[in-house]
Amino acid sequence: MNWYYAINGENRGPVGDDEFQRLVQQGVITGETLVWREGMANWAPYRGTASNLPAAGLQDSVACAMCGRGISRSDAFVLSGVSYCVACKPQIIQRLKEGVPIASSDAEEMRKLHVSHEASVKSVGILYYLGGAAMLFGGLGMTASSLSSSKGPESIAVVVVLFVLAGAYIWVGYGLRRLRRWARITTGILAGIGLLGFPLGTIINAYILYLICSKKGATVFSPEYQEVIRQTPHIKYKTSIVVWILLGIVLLVIVAIVTAAIFSKH
Repeated sequence: MNWYYAINGENRGPVGDDEFQRLVQQGVITGETLVWREGMANWAPYRGTASNLPAAGLQDSVACAMCGRGISRSDAFVLSGVSYCVACKPQIIQRLKEGVPIASSDAEEMRKLHVSHEASVKSVGILYYLGGAAMLFGGLGMTASSLSSSKGPESIAVVVVLFVLAGAYIWVGYGLRRLRRWARITTGILAGIGLLGFPLGTIINAYILYLICSKKGATVFSPEYQEVIRQTPHIKYKTSIVVWILLGIVLLVIVAIVTAAIFSKH
């Protein structure tokens, strides 16, 4: 039977049962997502659809209060009158041991699960800003050197390339800081080229490729995650120590390039 669901006010579907469950597991469809299928009188949040479905075998179903997945009542883990699926049971028990409140919105759960990855991706945007600045200063330095020594067309071509790359890096940095989908593709291309800069460039760009190509990377660049961010402005993140180290290395490279450009004039 086909399902329909609404994301950001846009109706999507139809999708079959298997595809629908895959979307639930990926967090695209949450407990609060409005859904509809044949047999339901009206659109309703996925969390409460089990009671709306008269089809055979579904009367005894219930939605997990944590992930929203439909489960059999006989298989549900019930706590204080609230049902959870077996997959979420360890997380519920751990929260009880730590004294952490169990009740939390689906958006908060998804944001907390991805916020560190989100922070790393945005920090890579700073790396691209710094990389663009390094190329810009390098191009300016070469321009000044060319004007003073009357170097040939080859030097001018290198300067043009540096300026173009500087603009591209700064633009990609902007996209990464705002988690734009187009920035993921462009970053993959630039990082793939950057792998040739052995050994430092290879290490840095391999890490960048991991961030954008992983499953969490795909999620944080999705339109659905933008809605999650909008709903959870109170959830903050801290930049990982790895990214701070990378930022420090790039900053040192920029200082070296600027210094070299200044001394090349004398």
